[in-house]
Amino acid sequence: MESHQPHPITNDDRQDLLALLDIRFGAVPEDVSEAIAAIEDVSQIDHLILVAANAASWTDFLREVREPGFRIVGQGFDPLPERDDGSAKRGKHHGK
Repeated sequence: MESHQPHPITNDDRQDLLALLDIRFGAVPEDVSEAIAAIEDVSQIDHLILVAANAASWTDFLREVREPGFRIVGQGFDPLPERDDGSAKRGKHHGK
């Protein structure tokens, strides 16, 4: 039986996170890019990718970066929260 070993962190891992953040929320501030570049733990990058994919807002993502934990629950982590009319919102880059 093979044991699952985490792969070493690569720049591709960091770039994937930065690309996801850019797609979801727009340009990533330099201080956040630098903080991501300094991460050496692949599980932390994997966690932040999950957070970035599910956070409803940039503020929710930043809260998780500043106060790490595994809180990905509640309205702050609903990537498509309902609007007042009951329909799901689209991301800002979808143009709809």
